[in-house]
Amino acid sequence: MREPPATPRIVTAAASLGACLKVRRKALTAVLLAVIFAAGIIGCHDDQKMAAPLAPKLNVQPFNFQISSGGDDYQIEGAIAGPPGQSRRPALLVLNGDRGNARECVTRNGSLVAMGLDVACISLPGYGKSSGPSRFVGPPSVLAARHGLDLLTARPDITPNRLAVWGQGDGAVAAGLLMDSDARPSAVILQSGAYDMLKLWPEAQLRTKLSILRQVWPSKRALQERSVVDHLPGKLDCSVLILHGERDHRVPVKQAEQLAAALSKRGAHVQTCYFPDGAHDLGAKVDPPLRKFLRDNLFPPSTAS
Repeated sequence: MREPPATPRIVTAAASLGACLKVRRKALTAVLLAVIFAAGIIGCHDDQKMAAPLAPKLNVQPFNFQISSGGDDYQIEGAIAGPPGQSRRPALLVLNGDRGNARECVTRNGSLVAMGLDVACISLPGYGKSSGPSRFVGPPSVLAARHGLDLLTARPDITPNRLAVWGQGDGAVAAGLLMDSDARPSAVILQSGAYDMLKLWPEAQLRTKLSILRQVWPSKRALQERSVVDHLPGKLDCSVLILHGERDHRVPVKQAEQLAAALSKRGAHVQTCYFPDGAHDLGAKVDPPLRKFLRDNLFPPSTAS
């Protein structure tokens, strides 16, 4: 049975006070909302409903390409959609892990297109409709992500210095490894990823270990090669949003906390959103902080000349 979502402490305390004072429920609710919004308590930890831009009717185009890595050729499935108009605009590259195919990924994120940016999704090798093997987010996945950036920056309708990369699940590992070696993205979103494989392996669930074993032998070298924290440069000049559920049993939230601390030490501008009732698949919970992060980092306010 699904457990009810975590209740913020202020709501519990106020509800107890209302019971003691026998305050009418509607009046108490109004007071609570006023207090919460005035105090700025509602933030990324809560499931607040922020109005999203209406998703336009998307003109989804293919964004497919081929890469070669380690003697293997990979057909990478991709899709892209953008707002109407010819002006140059920011772009978001989504590294799709295990949530369907690339076209579904673009359609699912149509409200981000409505913000005024191009959204391109690619499926990592072995995921969606991309050919495999997947190699547990190894070098082919990072190469695919880098080539996706190459194609975006070459488009005449894209502003190359306003790029973001969003990785989900295994896609977050690829996005983190890309961030370690490619300075082009000015904003990076990492969702439900594992960032220190050497620490994850001993405590991983059996099904997670079996999934890794089907893709690669988990030697120390192989795990370290896929560990974002082991390849962080000494200095990072980018903004990073880390999204993670505190009830994620596949990847413990301490993986996200460890990465956030390491990034901060290297000068990155880090924001974290840890969802108290969030599991591995966060779904629409991430929408409000994600849109705000993209708006703040890809649409900077114009300055007066």
